[in-house]
Amino acid sequence: MAQEKKRVLIVDDTMVDRMILKSILEKDFRVMEADSGNRAFEYITTIRDDLDAILLDLSMPHINGFDVLSFMKEKDISDIPVFVVTSETTKVNVQKAFQYDVSDFIKKPFDKDDVLGRLRSRLGIVPEYNLTKEELLETTKYIADLESIYKTYLANFGKSDARYKARSDLMHIMLNAYRRTPQGEEMNQDSIMLISKAAYFCDIGEMLIPEDKQKEMVVNVLKSREMKERHTVLGSNFIRLNRSNACRYFVEICASMCLHHHERYDGRGYPYGIKGDNNSIFNQICRVLDELEERRSKFYGDKVKPIKYIIGHLVDDGLGVAGKEVYDLLEECEPSIFNYYL
Repeated sequence: MAQEKKRVLIVDDTMVDRMILKSILEKDFRVMEADSGNRAFEYITTIRDDLDAILLDLSMPHINGFDVLSFMKEKDISDIPVFVVTSETTKVNVQKAFQYDVSDFIKKPFDKDDVLGRLRSRLGIVPEYNLTKEELLETTKYIADLESIYKTYLANFGKSDARYKARSDLMHIMLNAYRRTPQGEEMNQDSIMLISKAAYFCDIGEMLIPEDKQKEMVVNVLKSREMKERHTVLGSNFIRLNRSNACRYFVEICASMCLHHHERYDGRGYPYGIKGDNNSIFNQICRVLDELEERRSKFYGDKVKPIKYIIGHLVDDGLGVAGKEVYDLLEECEPSIFNYYL
């Protein structure tokens, strides 16, 4: 089922840069252009409810990108994700921009796959699966290499991958149920396999946190929260290091899952506080499975009997972790999940 195109506003005084970005985006998005900060003010004020994202150049004459960010902050416009577009990713610019809670940085010169991947991830847009057999083969080899690296890290720290394997297996169960819905009817077993594998790696960013920082997390609650949020970005960026065109589908799905699996449907998650269906269905499933596994682990040795209780509690409690569609799938899959642990 085709997804409705979302509307993106490009704000840049340079016509060539606007043309390049538009050529990258127009197949997947409805694109609007503003050639100045003043023009951006007009669009943001008049069609705010119809804007899904803004690509904002920092270096513009008269009214620059920071002036636009300041305007949005004064007007309490925080529900439109802003991607800063700049060739000057200096430490000062990055720190100043993040004071305005920008979503991400897009560097010039533009990389098509990177730009599309970051926007799709932030706006909950799922890429279409159209891999050839050769591309699928290369992707599965990359996954195997990535899994080997991750398992080595876990073993070095005396950790098991049981929780991540369970999350991957349960994702597979739920995606097979999702495939029977009108929204998921275009999925096949290969795409289900790749998305399920992505769930295995959603916490891989923890591997990139230095050992001394991990020890500090144990004794410092504030640092622990900070590092937990940071691992989502680290994991996403790590997965995106794979620039192979053959692996693009898995990389986009997995990077998005790393970044957004701690978001909540009610907007109280992290790192960006994404609300509602702007987080993809796959990320929402990963989030609810994380909640399921966390609650199940509290029953220690009794792994099977609590499953029905936990799922019922998640579905009925209205916790705002995921949307109704995900809760319905979870409820439908309860017998299969029970049998999995059995």
